[in-house]
Amino acid sequence: MANPIPNETELYERIKREQIHIHPLIWDVMYHYLGDYISVINLIASFYIEQNVPMPLRDARMILAFTHRIKDVVDKILHPTTILEEDGQLDKIKGKNISLHPIIKEFFTHYISNDTYGINLCVSFYLDPLDEQPILVEDVKKILEYTSSMREFLERLREVTSPD
Repeated sequence: MANPIPNETELYERIKREQIHIHPLIWDVMYHYLGDYISVINLIASFYIEQNVPMPLRDARMILAFTHRIKDVVDKILHPTTILEEDGQLDKIKGKNISLHPIIKEFFTHYISNDTYGINLCVSFYLDPLDEQPILVEDVKKILEYTSSMREFLERLREVTSPD
C-alpha cells in the first residue's frame, strides 16, 4: 500500500539490465524472518475478517510485536554490522561482504518500512489506554492490505533479482 517510488519502473528495469542480485543467504534470512512474521500477521488478520468480528487487543498487541520484529530484521539486513551473536539465522550474513545494492536498500526502506509503519498506525490507534477497544473489521482489512503489499513487493523483487 506504500505509494510507488516516482521512478520505480526505471529502477526495476535497471536492476534487470545490470543484473543486480540479492545474495541467497540474504534471501534465506528474509524469507525465514520477514516471510514468517508477515505470514503470522496475515493469519491473525484473516481469521477476524473471515469471522467478520473485531480483533481483540491481545491479538493487536501481538501484531504490533511482529511489526517491531520486522523493523528490526530490516534494519539488520540493511546494516549487517548491527547483527549480534544471538540473532540466529541473521548471524549467517554477519561479516560477509554481501550487502544489498543501494537500489534494493531504497526499495526495502520504502516498501517494507512504510507498510510496517501503516500497520503500526492502524493498531496503535486502538491501543489508547483511555479508550481501548477492539480493532474494527474495516481496519483489520487495512492490516491485511499492508501484508499483501509487502508480499507483492518481495515477490516482484525476487522476480527481478533472480538470474534468468
